[in-house]
Amino acid sequence: MGTILSFLFFTGLVGFITYLRTRNDNLDSAKGYFLAGNSLNGWVIAGSLMLTNLSAANFTGMTANVYGSNLSPIAWTVTVVPPLIYFCAVLLPTFLKGGFTTIPEFLENRFGKSTRRLVAVMFLSVYILSSMPAALYGGAIAINLLFDISGSFGMSNEVVIWIVVWSLGIIGSIYALFGGLKGVAVSDTLNGIGLLIGGAFVFVVGIYEVGDKDFFTGVSAILTKNTQILDAVGDVTDGVPFSILFTGMIIHNLFFWSTNQFIVQRTLGARSLKEGQKGVMLTALFKILNIFYIAFPGVIVFHLYGGNYFENNDWAYPTLIRDIMPPMFVGFFAAVIFGAVLSTFNSVLNSAVTILALDIYKPLFGKNLSDHEIIQRSKRFGIIMAIATMVIAPFIMYFPEGLFTFMVKVDSLFGAPIFMVMLLAYFSNRVSPFVVNLCLALFVLMYGSVMFWIKPELHFMHCMAVLFVCFTVLALILGYFFPHAKPELPTSGPEGVDITPWKHFSWISILATIIMVGTYIFFSPLGVAKSDSGKTIEYGIILTGLIFAFLFFMGPLLWRKYRVRESV
Repeated sequence: MGTILSFLFFTGLVGFITYLRTRNDNLDSAKGYFLAGNSLNGWVIAGSLMLTNLSAANFTGMTANVYGSNLSPIAWTVTVVPPLIYFCAVLLPTFLKGGFTTIPEFLENRFGKSTRRLVAVMFLSVYILSSMPAALYGGAIAINLLFDISGSFGMSNEVVIWIVVWSLGIIGSIYALFGGLKGVAVSDTLNGIGLLIGGAFVFVVGIYEVGDKDFFTGVSAILTKNTQILDAVGDVTDGVPFSILFTGMIIHNLFFWSTNQFIVQRTLGARSLKEGQKGVMLTALFKILNIFYIAFPGVIVFHLYGGNYFENNDWAYPTLIRDIMPPMFVGFFAAVIFGAVLSTFNSVLNSAVTILALDIYKPLFGKNLSDHEIIQRSKRFGIIMAIATMVIAPFIMYFPEGLFTFMVKVDSLFGAPIFMVMLLAYFSNRVSPFVVNLCLALFVLMYGSVMFWIKPELHFMHCMAVLFVCFTVLALILGYFFPHAKPELPTSGPEGVDITPWKHFSWISILATIIMVGTYIFFSPLGVAKSDSGKTIEYGIILTGLIFAFLFFMGPLLWRKYRVRESV
């Protein structure tokens, strides 16, 4: 009973505060509904970005991957620092100055309407096939195990997954479709506070249990026993091979954190460039802390249960919560997980509706419609997308490689080609719309064939990087022989949005990069991870050299480019 009461209390509190903060907002204008009226400050943006990214799929999926191998999957969270610096220094000022609402809208300014619609369809494909279903499915696993729904009601896990997926989807749709972006952002921030508290409690209590009711004994056990699981420098047999950090992963992270609509949209709703940059860089620091929330529980589970304990490793995280936490806390954390699920689901749904309304429906069918009419019709399409998502989500349980891998594969299938188009739009002056559309379509077809049909021995992220380089070079070559003039970007920006940069951006970027380097050194053969697998100290030296090369060369170049753009 205590579990259920604490769950209902925290969930209801988030909903009530969100209602109080948004009840007087104007949601009848496109700016008010899709960009929160450019009213978001840095802390709200950071909270929303964190919770948008941290769905139950991350908790269950990453913990499962760490438990099954080692800490190499922390690459998905730690290495986002350079892409976030790039976004803050290069793209965010451009987006805010241009007053853009969506990424496809920006691409239309460079390549035309056909590219805008093609990329919009690709974004919707990512969201409907991966981002929203993964959030619902991961949440369903967690809620089922935390409340033992299948055992209490004598139902199979498959039936419970279907029921919980649809329950989460309906509630998340209400948040996204009727509260607009600000409603999503406020609820994200509140759930983020709960996540920080709950995640820290799980980390501390988990180590306490590893030490047989002694925290410091637990720390000693983790740092001295089975330390191969603490190694973040993965090889080809681990969850994340070390080599992909410098090929496919950096491309994937650049897409996700600088081009992905449901991430970027939070920063487009900033009240100023300063607040947008502040929110993004706070997110960079919080993302490094994520290793203690969504990765280190895998280490704790390994020490408490041993290897190969679970029929499905995705059950590891919710089982840990259920077994080591008091009932009142289980209810609270279930509410946090519930909020994380809703955060990702409703954030992605809000962005999907934004793209559908502004990039597809309005240009084709709603040129003479008011903002209010566009918003009302987009909500109807949002309901259809939500239903499609709820139908797809339960089938992820049959994907053989697990939840997290499913999510990454689908995201990268469309994300890498979209990021290629973004780079060409921003840095190339000659590539034509026809060329970029051709390369975009061929990239998706070839990468999809490699991932799901040909299946070479080379890791799919390496394959993605090779194709990325090949099609980028092809587009540049064709652009050289068949040039197309690049139009000027608008620079007026939305009314009332100050584009003065954050004065602390430079040193915060350096600090975040140093912490990233230190994290990898600590969780490597140079630090606490002692391994007999043949890895040598050279791994740590190479890693340190490459990342510091970024810090001392790429960082200043990006910052100088940013300062030049500000002075124009």
